[in-house]
Amino acid sequence: MRGIVIILITFFSVINVTAQTPEIGVFGGGAYYIGDLNPYTHFKQTNYAVGIIYRHNFDNERVALRVQGIIGKVSGNDAKSNDLNQLNRNLNFSSSVLEIGPLIEINFIDYIVGVMSRKKFKFQTPYLFAGITYFQMNPSGTYQGQAIELQPLATEGQETSQNSSQNRYALKQISIPLGLGYKFNVTKRFAISLEYGIRKTFTDYLDDVSGRYPNLQLLSVEAGQLSAHMSDRSINEEGYADLNYGMSRGNSKNKDWYSFFGAIISFRIHDHETCSKRFK
Repeated sequence: MRGIVIILITFFSVINVTAQTPEIGVFGGGAYYIGDLNPYTHFKQTNYAVGIIYRHNFDNERVALRVQGIIGKVSGNDAKSNDLNQLNRNLNFSSSVLEIGPLIEINFIDYIVGVMSRKKFKFQTPYLFAGITYFQMNPSGTYQGQAIELQPLATEGQETSQNSSQNRYALKQISIPLGLGYKFNVTKRFAISLEYGIRKTFTDYLDDVSGRYPNLQLLSVEAGQLSAHMSDRSINEEGYADLNYGMSRGNSKNKDWYSFFGAIISFRIHDHETCSKRFK
């Protein structure tokens, strides 16, 4: 978290010195994730995403910096898969994702916020973006109709005698956003951006699934019966059969990803004097 604060301080120091035109805006769209409960299919089980952005456009017309805060929801459910192994595993999760951080935008075409003339093509442009963001997650699973927070349960035996060297995963993480979009001016004050972004994370526990099944009888004693229930949803109803003990519960070699996509409606706050004539 301290690193993100330093980055944000640097961000605002830079824009105060060199920025051309600031914008504020709102973001609305969708969110989904790629991981153990959804290994391949983009846009599957899409949920909501909303946020706010603050963007500064530089004098060279090709670069913009922005800082944003977005909250969305991601989820996965083995019961919605066509894969027999996933159907048998029978796990599910959902998590809110709160993301805060700076990004840089690179415009393909010279772009000036508020310009409506089509002669120089400065009223619209495709763009790429990348950055580094802090995000907070909290995966939960459904059990008997209730949402159960999964991280405290140590569903893969974290911090128990059978996996004492592994701590419970952190709920606060860092991600690397990468994406592309298209922005255009609607009026001399308002602009719209349409964009798609994917986030690389450094955790495999956005969905609470990564390693191997623990010994359920031991997990039940050390962490509670609910931990054992949420660890292996494929066990029979009569007791902890431990049929999957030691087998892969997830794929720890691949980290989880999540995506935010949608539209930004932004409002130009003011112009620098040196740029005001260019908007007329």
